[in-house]
Amino acid sequence: MKIGLKGHDFRYEVFHIVSLYIPKEEIEFVEDNCDLEVVYDENNGSVLCRYKDFIKEYKLKSNDKKELKNAIKKVVLKLFENITGVSMLWGILVGIRPTKIVHDALSKGFSEDEIKNMLVEEYLVSSEKAELVLEVAKNESKYLKPPSKSVGLYIGIPFCPTRCSYCSFTSNPYYGNKQVSDYLLALKKEFYSIVNFLNENKVKIDTLYIGGGTPTSLNEYELEDFLSWINELICVNDLREFTVEAGRPDSLNRKKLNILKKNFVSRISINPQSMNQETLNLIGRKHSVDDVVEKFYVARECGFDNINMDIIIGLPNENEEHIKKTMKKIADLNPDSITIHTMAIKRASILNEKMFKGDKDTANKMYDIATKYVRYMGMRPYYMYRQKNMVSPLENIGYSYFGKECIYNIQMISESTTVVALGADAVTKIIYEDSGRIERVANLKDIKEYINRIDEQINKKLKKLIDSPLTY
Repeated sequence: MKIGLKGHDFRYEVFHIVSLYIPKEEIEFVEDNCDLEVVYDENNGSVLCRYKDFIKEYKLKSNDKKELKNAIKKVVLKLFENITGVSMLWGILVGIRPTKIVHDALSKGFSEDEIKNMLVEEYLVSSEKAELVLEVAKNESKYLKPPSKSVGLYIGIPFCPTRCSYCSFTSNPYYGNKQVSDYLLALKKEFYSIVNFLNENKVKIDTLYIGGGTPTSLNEYELEDFLSWINELICVNDLREFTVEAGRPDSLNRKKLNILKKNFVSRISINPQSMNQETLNLIGRKHSVDDVVEKFYVARECGFDNINMDIIIGLPNENEEHIKKTMKKIADLNPDSITIHTMAIKRASILNEKMFKGDKDTANKMYDIATKYVRYMGMRPYYMYRQKNMVSPLENIGYSYFGKECIYNIQMISESTTVVALGADAVTKIIYEDSGRIERVANLKDIKEYINRIDEQINKKLKKLIDSPLTY
């Protein structure tokens, strides 16, 4: 589809609304001979969108830039709804963090009904999603104000037993990888420098999250050594939460789980993604459904009372019957939280290379089934985020029993707390609460470069932290 813009340059906004209906590779912006025309008439104070005989127009109430941007998105969305008969549940919201709108409105004194009306009328969000995002915002609100002068700390271990076909994270095969020991040495050096800075400035570490990759890909000696080293430098008993992603059942055994528990890890994830064996084989998960069940019960026997399980909606060849099977098996295990991800086809993933597109209608039905299960179990939604390139424009959402919410996830998604991130491809986000500004400091993605240039990355991060509110 050839798109022409007149009187404005909101190309990014138009592109993301059109791409809800048209494949991105088919969208082209042109000067002349366009199929779709999006026009802002400043003199008339209106926005018009035209495609063949379909026309939508919106009269602006002011010259406010935000209103103009939203008006452009609305006329484009309404026009495509008329053409296709398909409505988008999230309306013109294409951002990652829809709860931010709710928190902002609550801080300004808006009532819940006023917020729902705003979401429906100004952003064209469905009533169902408006109710959901308000519920999530209310449930996460008590965690948005961290302890005074504190941070969340993230440590990345970018190794996995194998690479899943949907994955685009910085993840490298663990077995036979000669860089593991050098990586851990570099990571220790970064951790030591950052923790010393935090201690010197009396900054409290509130939550600690070790992710990846799959941190439990490390062998027993490496895992024990690294966690013991962390325990020597910080008082983990003072943390509100200490999470380790033990996501791959094929990376776990009883000894590793005991090592985690002995080192005061309070929360883990054991992530099946699907409880259908044919799907696991297809997406490169080298474990069985029985492995998931076995490792879950071993974790319970080791004393873990806060276990999360992830599932993915829209995996290749799955339909409603597959998700029913997955949810029934997970409900029988009864984890403490369940995170429902909608399949996102990342550019760097194997699935994208294979031109996998997925089926939107099937994904929507599977999502509804999954959410009915977690609601029936008594869980409630506590954090949410959205991604680009989803099989269906839904959301990723965490459900948990009361008191089993992942505080780090809320801090990270809401961007309410400074999160200092260590390791390859880790991104530190420094929050300037007074101005709302966020300063990002990214580590190098490539493991070899991260190792070779560790001093440079440490110095870069320390320079930003020294000039941050953490030293005020």
